[in-house]
Amino acid sequence: MRSAREGAEANGVRSRLLLEWLFVSILAIGTVVMGSAVGLIGRGDNLLYDSLSRFSPATEDAHVAIVAIDEPSLSAIGAWPWPRSIHASLIRTLAAARPAAIGYDVLFVEPGGDDPVLAAAMKESGRVLVPVAFDIPGANGAAFDPERPVAPIARAIRGAAQAVVTFDDDGIVRRAGLVAGGGGQRWPHLAEALYETAFGRPSAPFARRGGVALPPGRFTIGAPSLVRIGALGGRFPTVSFRAVLDGEVPPEFFRNRIVLVGNTAAGSGDQYPVPASGGTAAMPGVEILGNVVQGLIHDDLIRPASGVVIGAYTLLPLTILLVALLRLPPRVNLVIGVSLMAGMLAASALLLRYADFWLPPTGGLVALAVVYPLWAWRRLAATSAFMSSELKELGDEPDVLPRAARLESDPFLFVDPVAEQTDMLERAIERVRDLRRFFSDSLQSLPDPTLVLNMDGSVLVANQAAHDLFGAALAQAGGGAPTIEALLDGLSRTPLPPVPLAHAGERELIARDGSIFIVAVAPLESAQSERVGWIARLSDISAIRLATRQREEALQLLTHDMRSPQASILALLDQGLDDRETRARIAGYARRTLGLADAYVQLARAESAAYAEDLLDFASLLIEAADDQWALASRSGIEISTEYGGREHLVLGDHALLTRALVNLINNAVKHSPNNGRVFCSVSSPPGEADRPMLVCRIEDEGAGIAPDLIDSVFERFRTAEDRSHRNQSGAGLGLAFVQTVIERHGGTVGCENRPAGGACFWLRLPLAGGPEGDG
Repeated sequence: MRSAREGAEANGVRSRLLLEWLFVSILAIGTVVMGSAVGLIGRGDNLLYDSLSRFSPATEDAHVAIVAIDEPSLSAIGAWPWPRSIHASLIRTLAAARPAAIGYDVLFVEPGGDDPVLAAAMKESGRVLVPVAFDIPGANGAAFDPERPVAPIARAIRGAAQAVVTFDDDGIVRRAGLVAGGGGQRWPHLAEALYETAFGRPSAPFARRGGVALPPGRFTIGAPSLVRIGALGGRFPTVSFRAVLDGEVPPEFFRNRIVLVGNTAAGSGDQYPVPASGGTAAMPGVEILGNVVQGLIHDDLIRPASGVVIGAYTLLPLTILLVALLRLPPRVNLVIGVSLMAGMLAASALLLRYADFWLPPTGGLVALAVVYPLWAWRRLAATSAFMSSELKELGDEPDVLPRAARLESDPFLFVDPVAEQTDMLERAIERVRDLRRFFSDSLQSLPDPTLVLNMDGSVLVANQAAHDLFGAALAQAGGGAPTIEALLDGLSRTPLPPVPLAHAGERELIARDGSIFIVAVAPLESAQSERVGWIARLSDISAIRLATRQREEALQLLTHDMRSPQASILALLDQGLDDRETRARIAGYARRTLGLADAYVQLARAESAAYAEDLLDFASLLIEAADDQWALASRSGIEISTEYGGREHLVLGDHALLTRALVNLINNAVKHSPNNGRVFCSVSSPPGEADRPMLVCRIEDEGAGIAPDLIDSVFERFRTAEDRSHRNQSGAGLGLAFVQTVIERHGGTVGCENRPAGGACFWLRLPLAGGPEGDG
């Protein structure tokens, strides 16, 4: 039930976030549309264009020259307007210099007395072009009326063209229309007419865009292009009108140039703000015309993007960021948002600089700048509401651990929502920390090695018992968490077959030191009943298995080994015999029973009793054990010899147990030696083992040796003498097991082998207490 409810809550949160996302998307797009409607987006684009255009300046050359109607000219010639004969004199002077074209940026729409003189000069030149003015709206309901030059001048000029100055929303001149008109009438720009007069062909920009259709019924400026405005008053060679009339300018100055004549005097009314002036100074119209001409000559007029392209350029990065907001984390979204904004700026700057194309980025920048903080706010609000709900629900749940009472706030007092949420979060964190401490203490208190695993079997948490068992394997040098299978393989005496954790259940493991463990793996589930990992526990059952084995051995001793001689005694008594041989056999059976009991008690003590740690001379122990068996050996004429190099071989150990072990080995050798044979006992401290100095003791006999198939099992319990030599000799089968137990508990090893010359050799190795003394 809880999982289904929490799933529904999660779906609700996702649905709310999706609605918030749609709201943010619509608001961002609406912000751009509203900003465009009120001109804010356009103003931003203009500011960016002005800033970026400084890094793509206009090309400088000497194709254009300006004859300025400036203040000195007005002072020398007189107030404006001048007699048209003055203009005729200038045109004749310019025509004599053979310019490529003459652009006379003066309106001649009113008739004058000397119009024929001016018309004659213009006709003689054949390269003079003048502008056409427009009245908008026109008379009698017309959309516009063109104001052409007066008839004599109109017939004499090379042509008339429009030089309409186009202002942007901020009142600055940045662009010029290559064509203007409407209602079936169209005029190229005066700069285009000058280009065609000078070069005899249309300019490249006009060839590409000059044929644009103009809608009927209204005056329209077509094919608008942004102009690279050069430095104010310094881009074009300029001479004074007066200086030309006075002959101060050589004819070579105008030869093959496009000469522009226009008013540059302050207060003339032909001054316009341009980006190069920062909007604080004005540029004469004739200079603006010169910049347009230069743009046509160098084909570097800037083509503005269409509305469709601008819309796509605005929506594409916005769409990318909106999709990222749904899919990616906040930090990545921030990087994407900043990268998209930087990318838009860079793309617009590069297109302006190298492609003569202006793609305004302000709409997209505004959309990106609005959508990210807006989405972050709405997402934070939705997350905060969800967290508050969850924290409140968590706070209402009963505690599983006792905790101190806390003061509750007055419900009638205003509580800051952030402070309330912080308080709930503090309580939740405190509860989680308490539960974590409780879990950690509970885990550490478990006596068995216990590990908490991830789904892939890697160790997440382990208690101290597990660290004691696995040691350094739980802290790999590579820093990665070890897996349970790797830990078990390192612990096990033999390789374990791979078993999936989901089917591991319980299995038995025998460690390298002989310890026996039951490995149990159980699933670990979350509060939503989802499997999130595993819990592995290793229970040491070595003591249980040892007790079971000892019980079985005791049962075998009682039911077989000790019962057999007692049954033989009863059988002899039942026969009613009372001679010496019968009594001897009964005594033998009784001694065998006592021997079994004694051997079993000695073995049990060797396995479980605490050992003394006395400093002993092992050579003295060997001599003592040989003396103990001298009487038995003498009855068969067997000689026992000892060799210890005449030096001490000191060990730490239990005197009684070590002596008994040596007695068992010598007794075993005597029993399996032929009459008049020899048992050789030696102890030495071989060199070359400085890390752990050891002594070696060897007990050799001249008997039949050990059957090859019994060498590996001769130290097992209840392995009797007849098993070793296949001769009918009695024994408890516990003597060699006693030897192995004593030597191994003293930190040594024991083994046996057959001698090449015949007979068996039993050897043992023990660590020296004070280092090797040498064997002489």
